[in-house]
Amino acid sequence: MIHVVEIQKNNHARVWFAFDEEDFVRKVQVTYGKEGDVVIYQRTTVQQLQSSGGVSVDVTHELSAKYGEETPLYRADFMWGDGVYQTEPVSALRASLAAVASNADFRIYINDEEALEELDREPLFRTKLGFEARLKLRSQLVEMEVIAEDF
Repeated sequence: MIHVVEIQKNNHARVWFAFDEEDFVRKVQVTYGKEGDVVIYQRTTVQQLQSSGGVSVDVTHELSAKYGEETPLYRADFMWGDGVYQTEPVSALRASLAAVASNADFRIYINDEEALEELDREPLFRTKLGFEARLKLRSQLVEMEVIAEDF
């Protein structure tokens, strides 16, 4: 289980989880990918862009001249800016992390044990700003029966 703690720009905490890396990427896509034409992650070629019709002819001609028709191209708007295609490979996970980082101070715990350990160790949780996040993470861990609810 992956646990995500976000302190958003409005200083409110948001805590959520994903079952695995694939679920994390999917949830980030649903949350951050709905903002206009933003692309969190895409792997494509110029030929695929031309056949999809989602990119202007000028852009596809420019990309074709620079990279060729079949070269794998990557787009990650939160990493490189809107509409930028590069040949540098990027993973869907890394692009998704950049999307989360664009809107919040965040912590990601890759399993239940790490999340539980960080409840007491994470310096953020000792601040006024992080107190709400700690409570929400703890509540999530209780709901998932990682820890027992103590009264």
